[in-house]
Amino acid sequence: MRKSALIGGVTPLAVAVALTAVFFCFETRAQITGRQVVQNSVPPAVSHLTPIGRLPEETTLRLSVGLPLRNKGALDELVREMYDPASPNYHQFLTPGQFARQFGPAENDYQTVENFFRTNGLTVAGEHRDRLVLDVSGSAADVERVFHVNLRTYHHPTENRTFFSADTAPSLDVSVPILHVSGLDNFSLIRPHIGRKIPAAQIAKTSHQTGSGPGGTYIGNDLRAAYLPGVSLTGKGQTVGLLEFDTYYSNDITAYESDAGLSGVTVTNVAVDGGVASPGEGNVEVALDIDMAMSVAPGLSKIVVYETEDSWDAILAYMADDTVDSPKQFSCSWGNISPSTPDTTAEGIFEQMDAQGQSFFDASGDTNAFFNGVPFPSESTNITQVGGTTLTTTGPGGGWLAECVWNWGGIPGGVGSIGVSGGVSDNFKIPYWQQGISMTANEGSTTYRNVPDVAMTADNIFVVADDGNGYYIGGTSCAAPAWAAFMALVNQQAAAGGKSSAGFINPAIYTIGKGASYQSDFRDIVTGNNFWAESTNKFPAVPGYDLCTGWGTFGGDALIDALARVSDSLSVAPGMGFVTFGAPGGPFVPASLDFSLTNSGTSSLSWSLINTSQWLTASASAGSLAAGSPATNVSISLNAAADNLPLGLYSSSILFSNQTTHAVRTRQFTLSLGQSLVQNNLDNFVLSDWAQSGGVYLQTSRHSTTAWPVYNWEFEDSNGEDSGILPQSGSYCEVNSCFEIIGYLSQNIPTIPGQSYLLSFWYTSPGDEEVEEFLVNWNTNSTTTNTILSLYDPTPFGWTYTNFILNATSTNTVLQFGGRNDFNYFGLENVSVLPIPTPNIRGIARAPGGISLTWNSMTNLEYQVQYSTNLLSSNWFNLNSYSATAPVLTVTNPPNSSPEFYRVLRSP
Repeated sequence: MRKSALIGGVTPLAVAVALTAVFFCFETRAQITGRQVVQNSVPPAVSHLTPIGRLPEETTLRLSVGLPLRNKGALDELVREMYDPASPNYHQFLTPGQFARQFGPAENDYQTVENFFRTNGLTVAGEHRDRLVLDVSGSAADVERVFHVNLRTYHHPTENRTFFSADTAPSLDVSVPILHVSGLDNFSLIRPHIGRKIPAAQIAKTSHQTGSGPGGTYIGNDLRAAYLPGVSLTGKGQTVGLLEFDTYYSNDITAYESDAGLSGVTVTNVAVDGGVASPGEGNVEVALDIDMAMSVAPGLSKIVVYETEDSWDAILAYMADDTVDSPKQFSCSWGNISPSTPDTTAEGIFEQMDAQGQSFFDASGDTNAFFNGVPFPSESTNITQVGGTTLTTTGPGGGWLAECVWNWGGIPGGVGSIGVSGGVSDNFKIPYWQQGISMTANEGSTTYRNVPDVAMTADNIFVVADDGNGYYIGGTSCAAPAWAAFMALVNQQAAAGGKSSAGFINPAIYTIGKGASYQSDFRDIVTGNNFWAESTNKFPAVPGYDLCTGWGTFGGDALIDALARVSDSLSVAPGMGFVTFGAPGGPFVPASLDFSLTNSGTSSLSWSLINTSQWLTASASAGSLAAGSPATNVSISLNAAADNLPLGLYSSSILFSNQTTHAVRTRQFTLSLGQSLVQNNLDNFVLSDWAQSGGVYLQTSRHSTTAWPVYNWEFEDSNGEDSGILPQSGSYCEVNSCFEIIGYLSQNIPTIPGQSYLLSFWYTSPGDEEVEEFLVNWNTNSTTTNTILSLYDPTPFGWTYTNFILNATSTNTVLQFGGRNDFNYFGLENVSVLPIPTPNIRGIARAPGGISLTWNSMTNLEYQVQYSTNLLSSNWFNLNSYSATAPVLTVTNPPNSSPEFYRVLRSP
């Protein structure tokens, strides 16, 4: 077990001033006379509550006492310069010792505070190199005496529990300024950002089934295959640090490595302030963080797990001061449940990490949109907040296919909602790097900090935890360690190129987001929202930045190059290939993509292209580029072979190789042929891929007002326990129990203008009570509602199949289901949208008994074969009708009176 870092023996600076940040003159800290009151150390809610008891005097409390930074204004300016490429201080990061010398409290001030607590009967439990935090402990009675407070117990105003807190702001008879005291209450509990864990026995019923793990969950290399195709970086030489308020079972990590086919990464535990004695309920979070880090960066030198019981300030100070392991990237998947006053000590430590060139990724939360403040640490302006998505791939180990906001909707049988959190801070002004973004469409703020900044999949993740148990996980805690591991790849490349670590990436990613390379570096998530009953219109996903997924998910080697400031001399833009959807025979949109090849080096280079696909054609396969010469354009397009492929999902890659350096840039292409465009057909227990919306019905009585969420769509399992509705097939179906007002489920469908689609679904309305409504809208937007099915108080009916042939008018079409059921339910399941192929004739030949015709078809649709003897005539004659039984239909027609021309039409 390590002890907290001591402040003695700080090594003098060994680097010339010109090679680091400038030094500043230190102001002399004014001494305080009399008793000082320490503000922002007690929850504001306490002033409005009536105590119900007193904390027992013998209760042992562990407190973290925060001291203010020296030269705070100078530090703010220096950190800004460290992330300004035009500044001479750009990336001239400090060591922990240098930071303490320049910006930490003076050593004699720190010693004065230590002596004060020892003299007054408290124990100094931990010291820290940066001198920003001092850990002390003592009985409740001694804490009351020293801090001049009474420790009372209260009923929590929003949670079903009691809590303790000081009844007033603490005050101290010490001459050195004190910034903050944490540990005087447990008003806001620390919880892992796991929205829900589903046991292995239920995984097969819940998963999207496109991953390599049990039931199609994502495991191991699945995430690299989806987000980092062709990237050879593994995190070699890098260390990821994980902030944890629990510990884990080591055999769970070994089991996951075996299941995922990973070679093994060294995991080191660091006990902070005594650490954690044995795994508790949060062990699932710890195991998840470790698993995600090693999956995205399987070559990491080390994963350091920092463990403590409950002190934010103590563990953060230790992590920032750690000169033994010195991680350049940290992840945190924990947060306070309830919003509270800002932890100013922690904010200073986050800024210390920025000054030391360290990245800190924090899971934004799992309760959908914040509506009453943002809990700590999700609103900090000195760390990167990570939101969540639902990812769909082409199959196990397959490429990226689709992605939307992660939102599971209401908690079955409970109160609240599960989905990615985002929102606007009440406490922190908008930072300079977040300014200059239009916040009109995304409902964000132009004056206060908006979160999150980026995103990653937070759904369908497999983990081994609880001493050998498998789980399906949903939560932004999946996303934060994945980003920290991605950062290890960035810093591996930076180190190989002789560059410093990337550090705090927000200034860089917001510059990218507002620049021309955004679509090349990020996958912009534009589908979904994090609406819920308490926030019915905030926040939607929109093109560009939004308060669900920030700028989106990382886009492979292009973003690595941008953040590492190191790239091969051969540059290939954009950073991703295309995903195209269509019916057999086409059309496909997009059908081609132009790449721009440039040479950023000082000498000429030769390049070559490898095409791994039979259904893609490249306009050139090799060439040369002189230094500084204009870009060479290479077009990659679908060819005739794509028209003749059978139904299925196809992935392929184009490899651009620099023949001089042998570096390879991989661009992945995906063709979805005749597949349903609906992600999640509503029979798998989670609402991922579907956005919920509506209003809230307020029921007012003489004594209270009750808010009923109108979009109470939830899954029903095979026993129909809640609704009485048994699934039409499988184990789950979606049921709607919205009261008084219609609640909606919506999904954006990628479509081709002018293309026809077959929408089909099963639905049921078994009840007959009060008002019932059911709507289906197609291509609905803010100004137009296109209703294709509307039921009002229907006669009860069982599971019924229905379908519609619909046309698309744009590249994105909204499919929306609406329902209102006063004290009743609708059932909905097996939703599908299939592109209908144009019945182009693929082959015609003479055959025994007539003419053999072959055309693209769709099963169960009717087709009419017609003939004409003269193309100059407008008359066509019906020959025969056929019901398709396969995607390609071949029939033989008897000969007619010398027909010369044939065509096939889809029957209405």
